[in-house]
This record gives sequence, structure tokens and C-alpha cells, in this order.
Amino acid sequence: MDAVHELALRIAGSSASTLAIGKRGFYPQIDETDTRAYDLMAETMPTNAMTCNAQEGMSALLAKRAPVWTDR
Repeated sequence: MDAVHELALRIAGSSASTLAIGKRGFYPQIDETDTRAYDLMAETMPTNAMTCNAQEGMSALLAKRAPVWTDR
């Protein structure tokens, strides 16, 4: 239960818009073949990476600081 609670807190502290883009890409590929799933995610990941919050997350990681999301 501790691990689940910790994961839930991490997700809750994430960018809502970045999570939404990821979820929109994740669910359609669940029942697809591996090749098709990779193709779908190859479209989603660059779209997500170009958002302001994804850029903030990467910058924060590299700077070893907490991110400041614009959609909170």
C-alpha cells in the first residue's frame, strides 16, 4: 500500500496536461500489436515533449529542482 500511495502522490504532482496527452496515446494502443503500439506512441511522444510543461519537466530534472507546472 505504501508503494501505491507513493505512486499516486507522484502522479498527482505531475502536469495534468502532460498526463492527459499520455493517456490519450496510451489507451488506444493497449490492444494493438507491438508494432502498431510503437507507431501510435511515436506520434504521441514528440507531441507531448514539445509542450511547455514537458520542457519544464525536463529542465527541472536536469537542474535537479522541482518543476513548476503551468496548468496547476
